[in-house]
Amino acid sequence: MNKGIILFAHNSKEVDYSVLSIIAGGLAKKNLDLPVSLITDISTIEWMKESKIYSIALSVFDKIIETQRPREFNHRILRDGVESKKIPFINQNRSSVWHLSPYDKTLLIDTDYLIFEDVFKSYWQLNLPFMISDSIKLVNGKIGVLDRWISDIAPRLFWATTLMFDKSDESKIYFDLVDHIRENYRYYADIYQYRHEVYRNDIAFSISKHIVEGFKEDLSNSLPYILSLTDKDELIDVKSDGRLIFLLNDEISADKSFLSSCKDQNVHIMNKQSIVRNKEKLLELI
Repeated sequence: MNKGIILFAHNSKEVDYSVLSIIAGGLAKKNLDLPVSLITDISTIEWMKESKIYSIALSVFDKIIETQRPREFNHRILRDGVESKKIPFINQNRSSVWHLSPYDKTLLIDTDYLIFEDVFKSYWQLNLPFMISDSIKLVNGKIGVLDRWISDIAPRLFWATTLMFDKSDESKIYFDLVDHIRENYRYYADIYQYRHEVYRNDIAFSISKHIVEGFKEDLSNSLPYILSLTDKDELIDVKSDGRLIFLLNDEISADKSFLSSCKDQNVHIMNKQSIVRNKEKLLELI
């Protein structure tokens, strides 16, 4: 079976997703020992060439798959520790991965999900068309209601940070339905009672799963939980042995901050700018 890993990267003026994809893709390739491909657009490719990182991208990615840059995008708050600003956020074409992936079985990961251990090894062998993580665990230990549920009256929230799927007709149903939900996002917001202003893949995939699986909570096709830091937290250092040092901002206040670290653990670092600031040390690990 031909299997591999996929990432998406569409650069913006505020966030260098091309660098993030190279770091996350390189770590996934090294620690999962599988081919990795990138789905991106021509302007992001041109930026990689201009910024002299295209050669690194060619060494990391088995394939660089060019697709059209989505015309629609969200505006959302980008937090970087105590700083924040509203920026455009391009994430509307995630469901196209079913058609674009060159692999018979694919693991899709976010560009801010850094892989240091192979918790997915046994999942490749499961005869399941679609799998998604059913939960996150925050390093600071605090999980909000909307980290667990689509809304306060709706079903469980699943996390599209990691998805695994095959190229069967069964798995295609999930992705086709995500397309439909995205196109009718406000309608489904009325039904499931979530805020519709910002499109979230987590919500769209959760609703798709809920409908496809008969409006029941089925955890039998769950991927491992996702260890996460919020976008208020910061990656402040990367050691040569792979240990990551974080500054956790409990309530965006200097006297509520404290240090933490992890090593040999997969981690979702929502503060993307702090990853970019440590890009040189992270690139040395791939």
